[in-house]
Amino acid sequence: MTAVATPTPPPPRQLSLEDLKAISVLGRGAKGVVFHVVHAHGEPDGEGEGGAAAAAMALKAVSREAARHKKAASGDGDGHRRIWFERDVLLALRHPLLPSLRGILATDAIVGFAMDRCGGGDLNSLRRRQTEKMFSDSVIRY
Repeated sequence: MTAVATPTPPPPRQLSLEDLKAISVLGRGAKGVVFHVVHAHGEPDGEGEGGAAAAAMALKAVSREAARHKKAASGDGDGHRRIWFERDVLLALRHPLLPSLRGILATDAIVGFAMDRCGGGDLNSLRRRQTEKMFSDSVIRY
């Protein structure tokens, strides 16, 4: 069996709020908000075939203040540690079937992770719509 070579995604770059244009809110959670974003001035590496898809990203924005409150409420350590742990996991994941981390945004108020935007909703919503305990083969393929 031969291994199939897949292109390695580029390393994530440092982003600023001026780099991104928010299109809509994709979801909200206990730790932040996920936005559908595109590059404000066009995607530098999104030219050619698939350029429009490459420009669509999901930005998970986590409030630094919420992380501080998490620390105070739980008493189990630094709330920021979870943010940086998530960053490290996203940096370590390099697989063609998983979204890639495209950029990191950090301001005094928020930390954000820009990832490939995958259509079809989030896994938790899909799981809640399931009537069976396991996903069907067609749902897995989708």
